[in-house]
Amino acid sequence: MDMVLLLTIILAAVVFANILARHVSFIPLPFFLILLGILLAVLPVYRNFHLDPSTFALAIIAPMLFNEAQNSSRFWIGRSITNILSLAVGLVLVTVLVVGSGLHAVMTILPLTLCFALLAIVTPTDASAVNSIFEANPIAEEQAGILQHESLFNDAAGIVLFDLSLTAFVSGTFSLKLAVAMFLWEFLGGLLFGSLIGVAIVSARLFLIRYNDDTPIIMVLIQLMSPFLVYLLAEKLALSGILAVVAAGLVQGSERDKLRLTSSRMQLVTSNVWEVVSGALSGIVFVLLGLSLPEVIQALHQSPNPDLNILKLILIGIGVYAVKGTLRLVWSRYMLKRRVKSNHEWRDSLVMALSGANGTITLSLAFSMPNTVNGQPFEFRGIMIFVAAVVILTSLIMPTIFVPIILPSQDRQQPRYRWVKRMIQAAISDLLKEKEHQAEAQVVIDSLQQQLVLDSTPNFHLRRQLMSESHQVELKTVQKMFDDGKISQDELTYYTKFLNLNNFSADEKIWKNVLLRIRFSLHVGRLYKDLNRAQEAFLTAPVALEEVYWREQFEKHGENILPIEEAGFNAVMDFLKTKQGENGVETNMVKRFYRTRHRRINGQDVDMDIVYQMFMRAFHSEYELIQNSLTTGKIDAALAEKLQTRISTDEMTYLQNMELFRD
Repeated sequence: MDMVLLLTIILAAVVFANILARHVSFIPLPFFLILLGILLAVLPVYRNFHLDPSTFALAIIAPMLFNEAQNSSRFWIGRSITNILSLAVGLVLVTVLVVGSGLHAVMTILPLTLCFALLAIVTPTDASAVNSIFEANPIAEEQAGILQHESLFNDAAGIVLFDLSLTAFVSGTFSLKLAVAMFLWEFLGGLLFGSLIGVAIVSARLFLIRYNDDTPIIMVLIQLMSPFLVYLLAEKLALSGILAVVAAGLVQGSERDKLRLTSSRMQLVTSNVWEVVSGALSGIVFVLLGLSLPEVIQALHQSPNPDLNILKLILIGIGVYAVKGTLRLVWSRYMLKRRVKSNHEWRDSLVMALSGANGTITLSLAFSMPNTVNGQPFEFRGIMIFVAAVVILTSLIMPTIFVPIILPSQDRQQPRYRWVKRMIQAAISDLLKEKEHQAEAQVVIDSLQQQLVLDSTPNFHLRRQLMSESHQVELKTVQKMFDDGKISQDELTYYTKFLNLNNFSADEKIWKNVLLRIRFSLHVGRLYKDLNRAQEAFLTAPVALEEVYWREQFEKHGENILPIEEAGFNAVMDFLKTKQGENGVETNMVKRFYRTRHRRINGQDVDMDIVYQMFMRAFHSEYELIQNSLTTGKIDAALAEKLQTRISTDEMTYLQNMELFRD
């Protein structure tokens, strides 16, 4: 129970860090995660908190690499396999040997095998970190493809070299011939075994699809179990479990490519589940780093050994990053074969060097080091975790600062949210032309405008102010109707009560909502003398009952609410037109409230078949904008794919929630 509580608090920290990162976008997410981890370390329950190192490879690294592999583009891997393997295997080997030897010369306290292990830890690049750099600073498509898929293979190569180095340290002996043989056995054997198991799992999934047994609970659980199953079986055969997981993930990705548009709902569910799992695991690792740092720093501070000086270790970490970055720069410039000739080869190589950010896999490897070796405490574990943390933080800071400076402004593209806004506005503009089915078109327009609200940050204080001003406009309109003799004193009195109650319910406060539910349920109970109807009224949103309540009140006195509401509605709409340019998001929210009220009080039932047609028309307008923008070169294929994915998701959401649009 204690462990469950501790992990729940860590997950809460992950959630909070992601919220902070969304609002302070210029600071990378890992910094917030680490900071919250450090703050958690102050709590007594987290003092001396440790997870079993052996669980990291199985519980964190395996599922993350499996997901990374299944999302990799088989097209890009095949097209750039030479460059990818050059960076992922050749550069990794050279970096581990060259920088590891140099590190041992500077830091003699650390055995050579552990220097190699440390470099194997800090060599893997992180796909998520790389992607976050691309989103802010788009680069050439070929560079992006190489960097994204390099991370998959150099993770695997780094892990194998880490295992070999750690094994050599524990055994105390090192044989080059044996090391090469083990490397090939683990590397090639792991890939082959993972491919075979991956084919078996894919065959099982296709069999289930063929017989309509592909429900989310079955298919998603099979996918989630796959990396653990593959890893455990491979390790039992003394093969690389990580490489087996990578191979199985690539095979799984090929199944998705074959299915394409079939089982689209399943692919959407699976993608969302993996996104959450991967993000949570990555966040947990960085929070654990924050939890560990105070203890590691305290141990280093109390050590009498001058080589364990914290400042010296920070400089060593920065030096390791600088040397391996220089190697990566030279390797990118002279060893990579570019399909597209560049006029800025050194600039492109520098971007490649800086964009090789470290992240979750590096941290997971560091935490997977044993606490004890041959029955004795592993004294170098804290040093290696600390240096690895310095390298990770440096690798995240450097591209954040320098990549925007290196890339010229014309290499950048407009943020995705601006194009999302343009898509929605294009769909709205098209639907505004609809004359025959205006009520149904307005339902769709309101829904699209709600997307604009969700993609922006509405000012709720401003919304309340606009609601209050609209309320006053309608009150003045009704008062003028009375002054002009168009309505009676009773109609003015009852409609004023209606407006006050309407304004009360529009505030959307919980206590007001409960009061209105009680009021309407008592009214319905008295009116129909039926307890069941009273209960139904209490469970119905108050705004949905207002038109029934007030229509009955007016009819009871032989009066008609509809022409009064029509005049008030038109006056409010005219008023809100004058506010549209100043406060677009908030104005749309208020407009939607009044349109919904107007439709309900007039009893305008929309035709759901027409609403469906209007939604399809809106989606078509959005697709058309993307296609035209892609053809004219305003956006690239990568951005077009992301925008099309959003539209597809919106379509799926609409089809699953059609009934919600009846209100």
